[in-house]
Amino acid sequence: MTERKIKLIFGKRGSGKSYLAAHLLDQYLRYMVFDTLHEYRSGVIFDDKFLLARFWRERYQAQFRLIYRPTKPENEIAYISEMVWLCGDICFLVEEIDNYCTSHRLADSNLSNIIQRGRHKHITLIGVTQRPFGIPRILTSQAKEIYIFRTNEPRDIDYLKSLLGTEIELYLEKLQQYEFLKWEDGSEKITIAKIESGHISERSANKG
Repeated sequence: MTERKIKLIFGKRGSGKSYLAAHLLDQYLRYMVFDTLHEYRSGVIFDDKFLLARFWRERYQAQFRLIYRPTKPENEIAYISEMVWLCGDICFLVEEIDNYCTSHRLADSNLSNIIQRGRHKHITLIGVTQRPFGIPRILTSQAKEIYIFRTNEPRDIDYLKSLLGTEIELYLEKLQQYEFLKWEDGSEKITIAKIESGHISERSANKG
């Protein structure tokens, strides 16, 4: 079984975040995408949570790839998070995750459970955001992989420096179009990476 973990993707609009996220989803046979930006198409798409729930009740023990496009995301994240938590053995991708968890709060107890204890239910969480500034440290502290596209927002850069070290700003300056930094928990190095021919190619992010 694929190791269950938290993965975070940061970067401004149009940088390639959703393309990378879709690539990461490819390794999972069961996933749910909370698709606020209508970026994902590889799966069965719903915009009605009750139709989604009916379909899921019939399929929750089988393989499925589901995409939910909420009309009121902040009201519906709790409902979808509960479904994911109860189901288990799933990858849950949340676009604009900063809208549901800030430095002061987690919007929903089920999302909090997924962040803090999801691995015990074999849940992988992929969180995608344009603005990492202010998301709670409980989320970043649990992350096993962080992918960072180029950003020029001062508060985001300062946040990333406090999270991953001051040298991260020098690495960000090296990034070209659609390139990103890849950080893995337990590794002493940060790599510059890009999706090429369906796989992630990496090179050293030396400062020199």
